[in-house]
Amino acid sequence: MHRALALAALPLLVLACAPATPQPVAPAAPAPAIAAAAPDAREQAALGEQLVAAFNDAWNRHDMDAFAALQAEDADFVNIFGMWWHGREEIRANHVGIHKTVFAKSRLASVRVETRFVAPDLAVVRWAWELTGVVTPDGQPVPDMQGILVHVARRAGDRLQIVTTQNTQATADAFRAVRAMDAPARPAQ
Repeated sequence: MHRALALAALPLLVLACAPATPQPVAPAAPAPAIAAAAPDAREQAALGEQLVAAFNDAWNRHDMDAFAALQAEDADFVNIFGMWWHGREEIRANHVGIHKTVFAKSRLASVRVETRFVAPDLAVVRWAWELTGVVTPDGQPVPDMQGILVHVARRAGDRLQIVTTQNTQATADAFRAVRAMDAPARPAQ
């Protein structure tokens, strides 16, 4: 009986031990092409300027819905005090209150804007700003402020949408140095 079982199993054993027949291999798919080339220097500058102008416009109208629309849904924002907000709604909500109080009459202006695409659809937009018209919570005027905002922004069609923001308040001396720089730098090619 064992001999009959062994003979019956022999074809299976031969199949199990036989080298596998190589399967035909499909040719490797070509590496995905980059969706688009990085914009040229003029387009980089224009996209950065457009984003900054929209940021200033929303701020100066105190329209925090328009301000929030500039942010990606999963954006984050670090303000000059180190408060770190996550998501478009949290960024909007934290700006609404201060635009009803201390920033209610504030005016934001850009002084210098530099835009550099680090990938075809990803840019770093850095800009120097001046803020006037700020008051303390009890209504006392605050000296004009200045600083530098840095956005990482993703290209969304013909515009940029903010993915992350870091805001830094500058000392007067540092800001004078930024203002004294030569003509705005050209974006990387």
